Amino acid sequence: MKLLLENWREYLKEEVGLDPAHTTAIESIGLIINKKLGKGKFGTVYEVENKETGQRFAAKVVSNLGGSGYHEEEKNYNWIMKNRDKLPDEIKQHLVEVYEITKTEDKLYLVILMEQLATAPKSVLGQIFAHGSGMGYSEEKEERIFKDPEAIYEIINDVLKANNMLRDMRNFRGLSNTDRTKAANNILGAFLSDQEVPESSIKHVYTMLTTYDVSTPRWKRLFNAILNEVEKLLQPHPKAGHRAILWAAATSIEESLQHNMNKHIIPVKYGAGSYDPQRGAPPATTAVFPETEGILNTIEHFAKMGWRAKDLHTGNIMMRADTNQLVITDVGLFVVER
Repeated sequence: MKLLLENWREYLKEEVGLDPAHTTAIESIGLIINKKLGKGKFGTVYEVENKETGQRFAAKVVSNLGGSGYHEEEKNYNWIMKNRDKLPDEIKQHLVEVYEITKTEDKLYLVILMEQLATAPKSVLGQIFAHGSGMGYSEEKEERIFKDPEAIYEIINDVLKANNMLRDMRNFRGLSNTDRTKAANNILGAFLSDQEVPESSIKHVYTMLTTYDVSTPRWKRLFNAILNEVEKLLQPHPKAGHRAILWAAATSIEESLQHNMNKHIIPVKYGAGSYDPQRGAPPATTAVFPETEGILNTIEHFAKMGWRAKDLHTGNIMMRADTNQLVITDVGLFVVER
């Protein structure tokens, strides 16, 4: 049996493409590699096992061969390891637990030993992130949103805020908050009271739109309700009848709805500076997706401490299988001082 296991490990090294230097780095601290879990910009993560106890961990190996990632990873994971237990319970439970950080003798590799977590369901992560992994539209997402009028209202308000024609042209000063609130209420009322919202009189303009190709009757009705109200808002403007202006307004509505339908609902996106913790997530929409609350609160907590989320995406969020808690696992670029 021992020979079989050793042969299997040699097969893993040769056939699965394990980096020999990573293998050496992990074995130098008394661990063995079971399998490769994933690879990111600055490190590769393995499932590893303690030879003596059989306990399994996740080990991230970061190279010091060029780039600044090595030092950022060391600093940030060290901070989590030393300070995680000092954080409020509702925050620390959404951060990965770091057990040990070791440098190889030649200081070329950093081995970060962490708790091993499970892969979070894509159906859940797809509600949180605008991430290019093909998750997009889902019936579950639509059902949750359209059951809650407040969540629909927040989407309508977001679409109106994003409309350049309303912002730049309404009486040459943009919509006031009062105007936008009134318009959003009108749209919501029309959508909820009339299951067959009439087509806008400028239908000839938006039939040219080519990207509104993933839709359902409810999203189409919402689109028509918003378009009807926007058309009314633009009427006082002397150039409101111009085809290009109407097309631009309709296109903006379509793009914003498409974003909400296919990409994200909670305003956390891939990349730096994409979440404004001072504004926070819309409360009604967060209530529709309660599994996101812990992650959002964690981001906001760090932002108030003077740090920001710089590299959050679906690959950096996993789950504790026993509690179903979502956990931020990659903090190499998360805890970055402003």
